[in-house]
Amino acid sequence: MAKSESVALLYKILKQSRYPVSLKTLEEKMALSRASIERYLKELRDTHMLTITYDREQRGYKIEHDPDTELELPSHLFTTQEVNALLLIEQIINDLEPGFLKDDTENLKQHLATIRKKFTGNAFNKNKPDGKRIRMINIGKRKGNIKHLTQTTQAVLQGKQLSIRYDSRSGEKPDSSCRRLSPQRLTHYRDNWYLDAWCHEKNALRTFALDRIMDLHVLKENAKRLSQKALDAYYTQTFGIFGGDVKNIAVLKFTPHRAQWVAEEIWHQKQKGRWLDDGSYQLEIPYGNDLELIGDILKYGDQVEVLAPQELREKIIQQINQLKKIYKK
Repeated sequence: MAKSESVALLYKILKQSRYPVSLKTLEEKMALSRASIERYLKELRDTHMLTITYDREQRGYKIEHDPDTELELPSHLFTTQEVNALLLIEQIINDLEPGFLKDDTENLKQHLATIRKKFTGNAFNKNKPDGKRIRMINIGKRKGNIKHLTQTTQAVLQGKQLSIRYDSRSGEKPDSSCRRLSPQRLTHYRDNWYLDAWCHEKNALRTFALDRIMDLHVLKENAKRLSQKALDAYYTQTFGIFGGDVKNIAVLKFTPHRAQWVAEEIWHQKQKGRWLDDGSYQLEIPYGNDLELIGDILKYGDQVEVLAPQELREKIIQQINQLKKIYKK
C-alpha cells in the first residue's frame, strides 16, 4: 500500500469511528507495523493540521473535530478500492448508454488516473483497470436519441420544464401529441430509459419512454416539484413501470422446478411468497396495469399458473389460445 493511500485510510478509520481507536486495531485494519502507523499519525498532525489526541483511559487515538482551526484531509486522497469503484461506475455509465456523458466521463477518467498514479507510482501503468473486463449485456434495449437523454437529465436535475412531441405505443397506430412536462425523475428500467413527469395537459403524473420522444426542448420555466413520498406513492405501489393505484393482487403458482429460483427473486417490494406442501411456490404481486405482468407470466411457460384473479387468468388463456392458432399443425 502506497504512503498517501495509507494516510488516507488512517484518516478515514479515525474519522468514521465514534470511539478512540487503539494501535492494535489500526495494525489489524491497515496491515501495517506500529512504527508505520505512528509515522502516518504524525503526518496527519503536521502536514494536514489535524488535531489527533490519545485517550489514555480508552487507550486509543481520535480526531478532535474543530472546524474553526482544522483543515480536512485533501479530497483527492482516495484509497485504491475507492478509485476502482469510481472507475467501475464510469464503465457502467458507458455501457448503459454509449456516448451519454462521454465528455464528462472522459475527464473523470483522466482525473482518476492522475489521482491513482500519485499513490501507486509506476505500478498504475502495469495494473491499470481494463474496462473490457466488465461486461453488461443489454437485451431488449431500444434505440433512442442521446441528445434527448442528455437534455432530459439536465431538466430533471435543474428543475426545468420540458416541451415534447410524444408518439405513444398505445393502440394500433402511434398516437402523437405535444406535451408540456414538469420532469420529476429518470428511471432506467429493463435496459431502457423512462421519464416520470407531471403532465400539465393531463394534470397528472405520467411515464414517458424516452425512445418515443420525437422532439424535445428544455424551457426556462421552473418545473413543478413533487415530493419523493408523492412520487413513490404513485410509481412504486404497483408492479412494473406503470404507475397508479393497485387494482388487483396476482396470485401465481410456480412449479417445484422453477420455485427454487423465483423464491429468490424480487418482483415487487410488497410481494408475498410462501412455499406450498408439494414444493411449489406461491407469489402474490400487487398490480394496476396488467400488460407488463402478462408478458412476464407467459415467459415462464408451463412453469407457472395464474390462480387469481380470474380476469388475469382469462387473459392468459386468451394468449395461449392465440398461440395455438399460430403454431397449429
